Amino acid sequence: MKEKLKTVIIWALLFGYLVAVLWIVGGETAKVRVDSVSVNISDNSNDKFITESDVTQALEKEGIKLMGMLIDSVNTHYIEDVLTHNNKSIKKADVYRTVFGEIGVRIEQRQPIMRVINPNGESYYIDANGQVMPLSKKYTAHVIVINGNLNEPYMDHVGENLQHSLTKTDKSTGELLPDLFRLVRFINNNKFWKAQIEQIYINQKKEIELVPRVGNHTIIIGTVDNLVEKFENLRAFYEQGLSKYGWNKYKTINLKFKNQIVCTKRI
Repeated sequence: MKEKLKTVIIWALLFGYLVAVLWIVGGETAKVRVDSVSVNISDNSNDKFITESDVTQALEKEGIKLMGMLIDSVNTHYIEDVLTHNNKSIKKADVYRTVFGEIGVRIEQRQPIMRVINPNGESYYIDANGQVMPLSKKYTAHVIVINGNLNEPYMDHVGENLQHSLTKTDKSTGELLPDLFRLVRFINNNKFWKAQIEQIYINQKKEIELVPRVGNHTIIIGTVDNLVEKFENLRAFYEQGLSKYGWNKYKTINLKFKNQIVCTKRI
């Protein structure tokens, strides 16, 4: 019984000590002012859409001057909203504060997988999550370029998630962007095709053509139906046909037709 009472007293004292420490620290924190702001940008070794100065300038543009502010008065959630809404290259922003007067900002960039160039000369990226993002004046991502007869204005897709659009059954709008997003993801998931395909072209019939890095030919796939079968046939043709006759013998390699490949020889 005495041991149990002793344990209760010890825990009560520890709890009281903890409350006292938190009260003192809380009182001291209320007096602390921001004396440093650290910005950490993930994945900036590959893509460099965001810099530390971009972050500080975005905050200053909204009248947010962190240095010298009372640490308790810093609204971290508001700062996160400002950064993500004002810069479409930012996927996520985490802002935190410490009792030592530091504000930390962690930025996660969007990762583009394709670049769209429409007939009006307008150009933009689509990221890995199917979100539209604008070009950067500072950095150009090396991704698959899509051009040709593709009337897809940037503003028509702002806020749209192409990943969700893949599940839509209504194709009456004639939009190709969701299908192209699906195609690029398919290509990027295969090491060989990711290295081989550098451009996607939409011809006048609204058919999809691929432009390879190696070989002076065009690959016509028509639509994104039966992608696995089409690319398996193309791989077999590369290994059994082009390896024998040369990479520049054919002008076009047509995969539109089921279970066959139709080629046009170069004159």
